[in-house]
Amino acid sequence: MNIITACDAGFFHCLKELAKSVRKFYDKPVIVYDMGLTEEQKKTLDAVIIPIQIDPAVNYTGKAYLAPNGNPSTRATHKPFCVQHYFANYSEPMIMVDADCLFNERVEEKGFDVAVTYTPPRKGEQIHYYNGIINSGVIFFNTPAAELVNRWAQNCYQENTTDQKALSDVLEETINWQEYKKMQQWDGLKIRIFNTKIYNDFHLTRKGKILHFINTKHREDIYEKLINERQKGRDIRKSFREIKRGKKSFMDRILGIFK
Repeated sequence: MNIITACDAGFFHCLKELAKSVRKFYDKPVIVYDMGLTEEQKKTLDAVIIPIQIDPAVNYTGKAYLAPNGNPSTRATHKPFCVQHYFANYSEPMIMVDADCLFNERVEEKGFDVAVTYTPPRKGEQIHYYNGIINSGVIFFNTPAAELVNRWAQNCYQENTTDQKALSDVLEETINWQEYKKMQQWDGLKIRIFNTKIYNDFHLTRKGKILHFINTKHREDIYEKLINERQKGRDIRKSFREIKRGKKSFMDRILGIFK
């Protein structure tokens, strides 16, 4: 099992911690596709660093505008091309994660070809998945899944899309998201759907096997504080509320009165 990611200089502060967690739980370096790291950053990183050229027509660094309110989404459309390169050079299964992810334990799941993560809506909840129904920050590949990845790559050439939307559109040809707990099929491939709460935990709970520091959580000043809190064994979900939103739990407020 290998762990791969892609990263530029702006996410190096996250990448360093990801590399430490991969070394800790897998006893090997993370594989990093270099999207613009500095030479100094590469010298200090515990990683296998692979340069890659992405077709400029993919516009992987731009923003997509999929939501009706005009909020931008990160395109990140380089990802399928990294997967193609990986399986052209490696035979081991792998997990592709965003650079702002972190492992809480060794994760190595079997019995499927590809697995994605998805947040099922609560009962009665209406969610409009403008940026695709999956969360593409964590994707498992136990096989190369060449046809699926090729289709994903083709979709990434679209003018206004993201890696997440592009892959969601391909999978939705056969996947029934309401049956997400069941093994499903796409063109003969076994597709597993994992709950983000465990395998792509952007709420940063203690249950998450893979944490994902999305949005402001990966901002360098906030991220470093959260990592410090984590190293002290503290609840980083609660720490984030305190750092970013100025909120404390009811019990913390009560205890603070008597300090």
